[in-house]
Amino acid sequence: MQFVLSACPGNGGRRREEADKRAVSARKPPPHVGGYGAPAVFRPALRARSTRLLGSILFSGALLIASVRAASAPANIFGWSTNGPAVYALVGALATNRYVNIQAPDPDKLVQVTNPVFSHFLPGSLDNLIWTNFMARTNGRDMTIWSTRSHPLDWPVHPPNAVWNTSSLIWGMKGATALSPCWEVEGAPGQVAVTALTRRHGYARGHGMGPDGFNTGFAGKKVWFVTPNDTVVQATVARNVVRTAGGGANRDYTILLFNHDLPPEIEPLRVLAVTNLVARYPVRGGAPHPLFKSEQSGKVSTEIPGFLVNTWKGGDSGSPDMLPLPNELVFLNGRSTSGPSPEMQADMDHLCELEHLDPKKYQLQWVDLSAYPAY
Repeated sequence: MQFVLSACPGNGGRRREEADKRAVSARKPPPHVGGYGAPAVFRPALRARSTRLLGSILFSGALLIASVRAASAPANIFGWSTNGPAVYALVGALATNRYVNIQAPDPDKLVQVTNPVFSHFLPGSLDNLIWTNFMARTNGRDMTIWSTRSHPLDWPVHPPNAVWNTSSLIWGMKGATALSPCWEVEGAPGQVAVTALTRRHGYARGHGMGPDGFNTGFAGKKVWFVTPNDTVVQATVARNVVRTAGGGANRDYTILLFNHDLPPEIEPLRVLAVTNLVARYPVRGGAPHPLFKSEQSGKVSTEIPGFLVNTWKGGDSGSPDMLPLPNELVFLNGRSTSGPSPEMQADMDHLCELEHLDPKKYQLQWVDLSAYPAY
C-alpha cells in the first residue's frame, strides 16, 4: 500500500462544499479539516505510537518531500479533497518533466501539479474508528500470535504446546481464542486452519477436504484451542459438511461439528458479510485499510506497511480474514474461501439436527454496522 502519489480521488466522493470546484482552497478549508502544513499532511505519523508504523508513514512522506525538492519547489498545500471517508491534502509540486530541454527550462512554462496525500478519515466513519484504534494498538506489539506452538513427540495422542504471545497485535481481543493453533488434519503446522464460529462449529476451507455434502469423514479428529490463561482445550469432531464450487455448491468451506460445546473461555468470532461491509468500509487509493489475516506460520498480517507478511502461501486457504473493530475481531471469510451466509447457517443447523441438537443454540452472531455512514 502506498500513502502518497496515488491517483486523484474521484469527484463523486466530494462533500457539498467541494461540489462546484476542483478543490477547497487551503485558505478556506472545509469544516472537517483541521490544521495545515506538515501537522495536517502527516497527522497519521504524528498519531502513530508504534515506531515501526511511524517509520513507514514518515518514509512515505519523505519520498514525497524528496520529489518536491528535486523539482526545486516548496511543499505547498493547495487545497483539500475527499473520496468517501478519506481526506487528502493536495500538495503541489512543479512539473519539470514536461520540457524538451531539461537543461534550460522556460520559466514561463512552469506548471504546478498536485498530488493527493492521505491526511485522515472523516470523524464518525468506520474507517476512522478502525484506523485510530489500529494506531493506538500497535504500540509495542508484533505480528506473532503464539510465543510457543509446537507438537510433542507423541502428538496427536497428547495435545500441542501452545502459549499466547501477550505482545501480539490480537492479544486480548474478543474472538482471538477462536483461532485454533492446530488440528489433526493439518498438513504442516498451521495449515488448513480451523476457526470457531459457534461453540459447536469450526470453519475450514472446502477444497481438498473430501467429497461434498454431509458426512463423517473427519469424525474423531481432534482440534485444539487455547484459553487466555494458556490452557489448551480439545474439541473432537462428530461430523462435518463440505462445500466446494466443483461440487456444485458455488461455495467453498467445511463446517466441523464438535461433540461438545467449547468452554466459555473460547469466544467464537462474530461474523459479517463482505457485501455489507464494502459501502461502510471502502478501499480508497492512498488511504490505509487495515484487515487482520492470520496465516500458517502463526503470524497475523494487517495490510499496513510494517505489519505485513505473506498470507497467500500453499496451505493458507481458509485462514480467517478479520475486521479489527475496537478490541474485537470479526470474521469476514477464509483466505480464498467463502464467508458467512444464510446457506452456511442452514448447513450448520442441519449438522445440529443430525446430532439431535437444538440449532437455535448455535447461530452465527452477525455484527450490525448500520450506525456508520455508507459511501
